[in-house]
Amino acid sequence: MSEVETPGLITCMKDKAVKPRYMTLNGIMECYSKPLLVVDYEALKDEPLIELDTIGLKGSPTNIFKSFTPPQKGVGVMLQGTDKEKVDDLVDRLMKKHVI
Repeated sequence: MSEVETPGLITCMKDKAVKPRYMTLNGIMECYSKPLLVVDYEALKDEPLIELDTIGLKGSPTNIFKSFTPPQKGVGVMLQGTDKEKVDDLVDRLMKKHVI
């Protein structure tokens, strides 16, 4: 982890920021063995710029007006039978719904 004294500035070049880089399988697997650092208020409370009313929910500039779970669209269907029967059943269902 890199450290910088405040005030700090982080920049990126436009041509490098546009192209997403995808992790390799080895990179993903390495993540599981790396330690995960969780920094909470208790770890930061002695820092001079950290105050309880400037972090977390109290310090957030975002106010939630409404939170809800969207309604369920429908029940899933498990197809039964051999592979060919399941494919034929799926094709028939999609054709009836004019998907294919």
